[in-house]
Amino acid sequence: MIVCSCNALSDRTIESLSDRAGSCPRRVSDVFEKCGCRPQCGRCAVTIRRLLDERATTAPAAVPDYAIAAE
Repeated sequence: MIVCSCNALSDRTIESLSDRAGSCPRRVSDVFEKCGCRPQCGRCAVTIRRLLDERATTAPAAVPDYAIAAE
């Protein structure tokens, strides 16, 4: 579904940002930055925040680089 009609960002686009290792956006502004666009009207911010929060609770915990290097 289209989440941001001003920039034509879909929920799948936002979820794909979270799937990349080490580049999970934590803030709404991070999503726009990673997509190479800027927020326009702001109506999408609540939905993007919800998607990020849902992703954070369902995504496996990241293993810090130093933990891997120590093995």
